[in-house]
Amino acid sequence: MESSRIIGSGIAGVLDVDPAEQVARLKALVYGQAQFMELVSSGAPLRRILEAIALWVEEQSNNELFAGILVMDPTGKKLLHGAAPSLPDSYNNAIHGVEIGPTVGTCGTAAATKSIVIVEDMATDPKWEKFRALALAHGLRASWSTPLINKDGKVLGTFGIYYTEPRKPTEDDIELIRLVSTTALLAIQHHLAEEERKILLLKEKNAVEKLKKEGEHFFKLLMDAPALIAVLRGPELVYEIMNPLYKQVVAGERDILGKPIRQALPELERQGIFELLNEVYESGEPYIDGELLVKLDRKGNGILEDVFFNFIFQPLKNEKDSVDGIFIHAVDVTESVIARKLAEQSEEKFRSFVINSPMPIGIYVGREMRIQTANDAILETWDRDKSVIGKTFREALPELEGQPFYQLLDDVYTTGRSYQATAERVDLFRHGRMEITYYNFSYKALRDSKGEIYGVINTGIEVTDLVQARQKLQEAQEKLTLATEVAELGTWHVDMRSGMFDVSDRMKEWYGLTSNSVNFDALLTVAPESERPRVIEAFENAIKQNGLYDLECRCINQITGEERIIHARGKGTFSPDGELVQLSGSAIDITPVRMTEQLLEKEVRNRTTQLEEANKHLQLINENLKQFAYVASHDLQEPLRKINIFSDLLMRKNQENLDATGKSHLDRISGSAKRMSSLIKDLLEFSRLDSREKLFAATDLNKVINNIKKDYELLILEKNAAIIIEDLCVLEVIPLQMNQLFYNLIGNAIKFSREATHPIVKISCRNLSREEVLENPNLIHEWKYAEVVVRDNGIGFDQLFAEQIFTIFQRLHPKEQYEGTGIGLALCKKIVDNHHGEIFALSQPGNGAEFHVILPVKRS
Repeated sequence: MESSRIIGSGIAGVLDVDPAEQVARLKALVYGQAQFMELVSSGAPLRRILEAIALWVEEQSNNELFAGILVMDPTGKKLLHGAAPSLPDSYNNAIHGVEIGPTVGTCGTAAATKSIVIVEDMATDPKWEKFRALALAHGLRASWSTPLINKDGKVLGTFGIYYTEPRKPTEDDIELIRLVSTTALLAIQHHLAEEERKILLLKEKNAVEKLKKEGEHFFKLLMDAPALIAVLRGPELVYEIMNPLYKQVVAGERDILGKPIRQALPELERQGIFELLNEVYESGEPYIDGELLVKLDRKGNGILEDVFFNFIFQPLKNEKDSVDGIFIHAVDVTESVIARKLAEQSEEKFRSFVINSPMPIGIYVGREMRIQTANDAILETWDRDKSVIGKTFREALPELEGQPFYQLLDDVYTTGRSYQATAERVDLFRHGRMEITYYNFSYKALRDSKGEIYGVINTGIEVTDLVQARQKLQEAQEKLTLATEVAELGTWHVDMRSGMFDVSDRMKEWYGLTSNSVNFDALLTVAPESERPRVIEAFENAIKQNGLYDLECRCINQITGEERIIHARGKGTFSPDGELVQLSGSAIDITPVRMTEQLLEKEVRNRTTQLEEANKHLQLINENLKQFAYVASHDLQEPLRKINIFSDLLMRKNQENLDATGKSHLDRISGSAKRMSSLIKDLLEFSRLDSREKLFAATDLNKVINNIKKDYELLILEKNAAIIIEDLCVLEVIPLQMNQLFYNLIGNAIKFSREATHPIVKISCRNLSREEVLENPNLIHEWKYAEVVVRDNGIGFDQLFAEQIFTIFQRLHPKEQYEGTGIGLALCKKIVDNHHGEIFALSQPGNGAEFHVILPVKRS
């Protein structure tokens, strides 16, 4: 395949070419570059060089494109015709002198924005609006342009290519454009530098000729000369004459005329200038030097400035042929010296880069590929030291056996065709193990002066991190796509400058759109009239504020009329000057959620109505309970009192007449009545717990227990019981209910005692830790709690009944053996529940019981 075709395929965007084609492409590129550089170095006219570049680019594309180069005019505002050999003169003349701007075609925009500009279709792109008719009339449809920018950031011109049909560039096209643009930039820079040099040489030449031709106007010429002119007189070398340029460059703001040079320019001390002048004055011989560095204090502030001169110190003789002064002729060459030094530094840096390049570079000679040169970067890449230099490539890197690199090097050496690899995998033994790495590298044949191949140069750069990052990015994009699909999200993007919206297929389906790309007005029509101001306001807020977009809005499918509720969120991207240039985000259909919320709201309203009715019913029940409590406390107690009175009366009056059976019957009647009365009282107490006012107060349990001991004083004496009270705490509780709680617990402890055993009741208290409170689901975790334990040595009970004993009317022992109604412990539990606490019991039959009461220390 011909080299022109190979390069043309690269411009056409073909990426997948075989190595032979890549080698041919690179060879053509290198050959073309060499031709251009030869033209530049030979001093060929700029127009010829630029036309050669343009023709070369067109040739490599099989003349499928037109190439053109424009140069910037001295004002930096207009582009002038440079070279476009295949474009019609009428077109070139029309764009000659066009002013640059952000919408002035492709080249004008590239020059104005200092960036590559790609126009895939001139017929539609707004950048060609002013020149569309001109381009289309000449059969041009697509154009790509890159600005030619020097190191100072100044645009010197543009390089552009044109096609007769719409198209977009490949990565290879862009890379070629950049390479050719660099060559064109170098040619223009060289031309400008040469023009500047010629101007300077011409000025200097004209000045010398003028001095020779117009000797009679010597002093006038001295004053007007572009060189620095001064005359020093006498042994002290006093300034007698100087032209304005000398005054400006050397004296600056100082007045030195009429002063000895040592006094006028004291900063020249220890710079060797005074010594040179004295030598000329004494010897009578002129002194000529070039690019002499002189440090001058031109502002008289002690700050020295570097100035370079080409100069002559010419002795002046009087009529006696003795020296009485010195004529100074100097040219300020500071700019050219600095420019040359910068160029030398750049060249030195380039040499240093080659030798000490961070890019791995190796040179292998002979068919056996013996390592002649290996810089530090490639040694580090291999994880080898300099001992590998002199070894063959195979000996230095034996782990490459089975990989293609030995054969690739041999192919390059034998055929001369270069090999270029991009992100190619290389398995290397590094850091004590085999590692998978990736490199962009090249193998290129080295030839001697006779053109014979004697070795291969290997350059490359490791891109392992880049490849791995690309792999991770691809994985992340796949995960994002999967997440978007799983979450049933739509995605959208808007270009704020063009106002065009790009939406995903899901959003297109929601809105019933015919295209994935629509303008703002078209997108706005999917919202009902009442919602559109909110949509506009949301976008305006995103533009004016922080670039955040968040809106929940109804929309109507343009095809089916189906209404949805869409929640869209987005985030903006800003330009360097703070302008919002785009918004990107996602959207979700929340119609089912909002419908569910509406159903829930309706259900809540229904439940609220039911709850209100239940509350009314509950209030009625409470009223009935109050009436029952009144009846129980008055009407039910009255018959029981009469039964007790009459049974006692019968017992006293008929004591002698009653037999044992009669007395037993009367005792049973009286006992039943008393138990019934006690039961009614306990029931009243149990029912009143919820209705009493809950007046919480700081209550000292020590006082509560001591008062209960007084109430049980007779029972304690009768049972010979002992109540041991440790130091109890102060709790924020309802005092009356605390009295009821511990009255029942202490009473039970004394009542359920073992026969022939003195009851012992121990009451202790401790504060619960924060962890204990958090572990207990029945407590309010923000409160502090204390645990009160009531222990006895009574009859105890089976632990299986530990929860059952707190149930109302629940008894574990026969009422004939132990008195009670079965309400006491139920009352205790209700009191503890009222305080958001906990009560539980631990016991074994015959071994007493422990009642643990957990109550809040403080209710906050």
